Amino acid sequence: MFVSSLYCYPVKSLGGQSAQTLTPEGRGFKDDRRWMFVEENGQFISCRAVPGLLLFSAEVAGDELRFRRIADGALLGAVAGAREGIKRIEVSVWDDTFQASLIDIPGLDQLTETLGIPGARLVYMGPEDVRPVDPRYAKAGEEVSFADGYPYLITNTASLDDLASRLGEASLDERRFRPNIVVYTDTPWAEDDWTALQLGSHRFRLPKPCARCIMVTIQPETGEKDLRVLAELSRYRKVGNKVMFGMNGCWEGGEGVLQVGDTVTPPA
Repeated sequence: MFVSSLYCYPVKSLGGQSAQTLTPEGRGFKDDRRWMFVEENGQFISCRAVPGLLLFSAEVAGDELRFRRIADGALLGAVAGAREGIKRIEVSVWDDTFQASLIDIPGLDQLTETLGIPGARLVYMGPEDVRPVDPRYAKAGEEVSFADGYPYLITNTASLDDLASRLGEASLDERRFRPNIVVYTDTPWAEDDWTALQLGSHRFRLPKPCARCIMVTIQPETGEKDLRVLAELSRYRKVGNKVMFGMNGCWEGGEGVLQVGDTVTPPA
């Protein structure tokens, strides 16, 4: 097994960026989901409510956050000083309420209009902003970014291929599942037995499978929906009332970067 793909999502609910190398940190990869758009009351804005957000991505260059349209790569705008908030405000992601820094810069209104979320506010999670991982599955001190619940999502190429074959498709775009790490294996659903993985020099704990929602039916770049994806998963990957694909992960340490091609091994 080896690392097949790596993805970072600087702004929650926007499309991700493929990378050859990324730096693991406790809250997720460096700069992964450290920014988020919120409503006036601090409630996070989700691509579940605004699926058009998936047609755009963001990239980080120093302290500048640049927004692009995925289909053609067109630059839509940039936020300079994106790590420097004017004040800290209370924000909410699902059942978690915590503090984050409010970013207020010229041109933000025009950008949010383009993204289809007029009036949205942009916040940043700095080192002082703490959001613990769900205590039912966390170890002491584990934290998460603005991600839905866990710092990392790990998927398996063979499982995706198995799903594609059941749908009569040659392949499915792995990006529809918004993974951080894609592991190449020959064994579909091998992840059901993974509780931990060694990826290169880095150790990851896998506390639970990831429950999926309607967002997996959306094709990146086009926004087109294929409802068969979730329906087929529901047929054979349902546990209780939840549909599972991929594993949630927490980083337990390592040195340097993680890179595509790194060897992946389960614990002995």
